[in-house]
Parts: sequence; C-alpha cells; structure tokens
Amino acid sequence: MLKENKKIIAVEKPEGDGAVVKRLFPTVYHNHFDPFVLIDEFFVEAPNEFAPHEHSGFEAISYMLGGAFRHEDNQGNEEEVDQGGLQTFNAGKGIVHSEAPGTAGYAHGMQIWVNLPSEMKESKPEYQALNPENVPVQEKENVIIRSLIGPGSPVKLKTELLLQDITLVKGGSYNIQLSDKMHGIIYVIDGIIETEKKLNEGEALLLTSKASIEIKTLADESRFIFMAGKPHGQKIKIEGSHVL
Repeated sequence: MLKENKKIIAVEKPEGDGAVVKRLFPTVYHNHFDPFVLIDEFFVEAPNEFAPHEHSGFEAISYMLGGAFRHEDNQGNEEEVDQGGLQTFNAGKGIVHSEAPGTAGYAHGMQIWVNLPSEMKESKPEYQALNPENVPVQEKENVIIRSLIGPGSPVKLKTELLLQDITLVKGGSYNIQLSDKMHGIIYVIDGIIETEKKLNEGEALLLTSKASIEIKTLADESRFIFMAGKPHGQKIKIEGSHVL
C-alpha cells in the first residue's frame, strides 16, 4: 500500500513487432497501482504493428496522442481512431485483437490496462470508441482539459475511472483533490511540471488517496495525463497478456 506520493520513471523497451514503449509499470522498479495494471506510452510506425494476440481479465484503453490506430478483434469490431480519440475494450473472459498504425502511417499514444473486479473476469468482451470530435473539452485561462473518461464522457467502464489530457500554458495551474476512495497518477507527455516534485517527460507521480496537489508548468507549455481509479483491493496477478 502506498503511504506517500511516489515519483517513478518510465522505462523504454521494445514491444510487439517493431514498436517501442515507455513503460511506467509493470517494471522491476514498480509492479502495479490498483486498479491500474499497466501503463505504456507507445510509438509504432507502419509496417510495424501489434499482431493478433489474446487478452483476458482487464479493460484496456488506447488514447491517441498522434497519428491514428486501427483495432480489429474476433468479436467483429474493426475501427480506426484518429489523434485525440480513444478506443477501449473489456477483455473479459477472452478477446483476440490486433492494433496497427492507421492511414497516418504512425501511432503515438497511451495504453492503460485497468483490472476487472473479480466477479467480472468471466464477462463477455466489449468494445467502445470515442472519436476526437466527441471528447468534452474545457478551456480556462492557460488551461485546456480534455475529459476522456469521467463526467461528460460517453465512455463507460467496469471500474470507476477518470482520465484527462491536460495542457498548461505558462501561468496556468491545475489542482487535484483525490477522495479517500481513489488512487491517482500524473504522467508527463511534454514539457516540465512542478507538483511537490518536478516531473519531466516520461515521469509520473503516483498519488495516494486524499492527495491534494497543485500543478504548474515550468515550460512555456506542458502536457500531462491525469488518471484516477477506484481500487478493487484484490490481488493483481499478470501472466503474459492476461490478468488473473
């Protein structure tokens, strides 16, 4: 159990057929953060891809930071989502899918695995997509908030979750106040931000329940992902591409 906010750094590694990821966890340095099982920032250019493979026991989110991504699975779903859009699936009792760069020829994004409650491990697989034009956007002075999952978003998961893409322009700030029922993560995509610790690109801060954080940019512009999820309080066991 995390007793205080913890800074961790993503590890770059090859993945799939010619893809590269910055993996926040699981690594030798940090395993998981209930309910989050895996967090990757991925980079893949055609003809490289993530060839067909099977998953079970969790929900996956792919959020496009650049380019486009094409998802195809054995449930009959086949769709391409552009930059700013999102795809998610409940692997449930088992799904076979592939992912590849779309018409843009490259894909840069975040992939997040969220553990399923134990009673839903054998649920029927499901797929959802959110196109960029349907993402709720809120613009304040020097702050842009894209609400991908949570209030205002049509995406619904089996776990209570909040996912935001936030851009801070110099002079802007963003405040996070977690409830006692949520764990949070701040992950920097571009720029440098200041919280209780300075975070550069590819670095993250794991937030305990009840964390109270003010975020400021130390660059002219910084972009980060904020996610928060309700822990299940159950053991997380990963076997390859399956979460038991």
